[in-house]
Amino acid sequence: MSTADLLLFEYPCNEKIRTYLRLESLFQRYDWFCSQDSAIAHQAGISALFELLDATARSDLRHELIQELERRRQHLNKAAGSDSWDQVRDTQVEISDAISAVADSVGRTTQSVRENQWLQIIRTRQSIAGGTCEFDLPQLHLWMNQAAEIRRRELQDYVSTLQPIRQAVALLLRMLRASSRTQNLTATNGTYQFPMNRSENCALAQLWLPIDNGLVPEVSANKYMLWIRFSRPDENHKLHLAKTEVIPFRLGLCTLS
Repeated sequence: MSTADLLLFEYPCNEKIRTYLRLESLFQRYDWFCSQDSAIAHQAGISALFELLDATARSDLRHELIQELERRRQHLNKAAGSDSWDQVRDTQVEISDAISAVADSVGRTTQSVRENQWLQIIRTRQSIAGGTCEFDLPQLHLWMNQAAEIRRRELQDYVSTLQPIRQAVALLLRMLRASSRTQNLTATNGTYQFPMNRSENCALAQLWLPIDNGLVPEVSANKYMLWIRFSRPDENHKLHLAKTEVIPFRLGLCTLS
């Protein structure tokens, strides 16, 4: 199976990785909205901003990221003297820079954004269907009719203090995905059970399916077993178990060393 013809599904195996994947997705969405020139896209960017603020509100998130980065750095130290040491050393520099950036950001919170009265009014009005019309929020209407670059710069400023978090999450996920061990498998009766190696700490399951086969995989896992259920949606998007199909797929397991 060529990777170009496959669609990747990723499933976190613990709450920490689930948080990192959600943050990655939220930052990507925010970037897309900011990159557009449309005023409507920038208004949607404000909604995405509220999601980012909620997702990064945990007081211990920065401390958790520093701990995880430090753990990865200690693991890489074991590779000293190996043939790949130059590459490992570059990664160690990235980790050290990320740790310093996250540590320096402690205390530089988004509290000023959270307490921005204008943004809070928008957030309140968004709970009402159609509640952000120009007659409800004339100040928003004025903002949306400013130059796109002015709106974009303001949106980017709102998340500037979150950049160390974003960079740390991106680095941790990149290292995790690089550890993926893949194999081609075949499911019958719409399901597949894969025994887990208890000596390995699987943090992320990756599943590739042919992009044109229209199947939806659902994954659950514990330290003993990985269960995969393949379903096919009907015209109303209701899922039905593909119990009569033989389904080739590629499975990747990413481990935290």
